[in-house]
Amino acid sequence: MKYLVIMVLMSVSLFANAAEEPELKIEGAVQLDVSAELDVNASIGKDSIASQSIGAIESGDLQGDIQVGVEAASDVNAAIGDGACADQQIGTIGKKSSC
Repeated sequence: MKYLVIMVLMSVSLFANAAEEPELKIEGAVQLDVSAELDVNASIGKDSIASQSIGAIESGDLQGDIQVGVEAASDVNAAIGDGACADQQIGTIGKKSSC
């Protein structure tokens, strides 16, 4: 029973901290170099969802000189099944998963 109480308290603490986090803000020069090879993102089965982000900035406020370099080779993104969705983002800014 002690472990259950500790887990509940930890969950509440993590949720409270997540709610208080300020929005991401990056100022100045930003250089994001991403190298992705042989990454697999797969959703297999009815109504399954898979989302993979590699070097992605999905939200926030970016100001200044921004440079993004992406090198991707032999990456696989696949969805198999009725209602399946697979979304793979490599070196993206401002796009969240579409699944």
